[in-house]
Amino acid sequence: MQKNKLYNDGYLSAYQVKRKNNDFGAVVSSKTMDDMEFIVKLAYEERSKRMEDMEWAEARDKTLSLKVCCPLYQHIENKHQVIVNDKLYSVINIDYDRANQEMYLYLEEVCDIA
Repeated sequence: MQKNKLYNDGYLSAYQVKRKNNDFGAVVSSKTMDDMEFIVKLAYEERSKRMEDMEWAEARDKTLSLKVCCPLYQHIENKHQVIVNDKLYSVINIDYDRANQEMYLYLEEVCDIA
């Protein structure tokens, strides 16, 4: 029987970006909470970024700012964004560990959230 895992580093909130266009039809980036629709709040534990994680992100023109482990939640996707400590991150990759009912989120910092 597996003991319950503790995620002691805090909570993250996942959001779906509301699609908004400016006067010229271009998609507007989310900068405030009004631009996003809440999905779920999850406890997390920060994990160290391995060299291969950072190289993988760089090969895709991304910067790995934060790597966290949290309980498995099926409805988070790469198109979603995450708020951790008043900073907005885009999800650049998700690794699922179904055996341990966990997932690893690879996050790229976007901006401070208003």
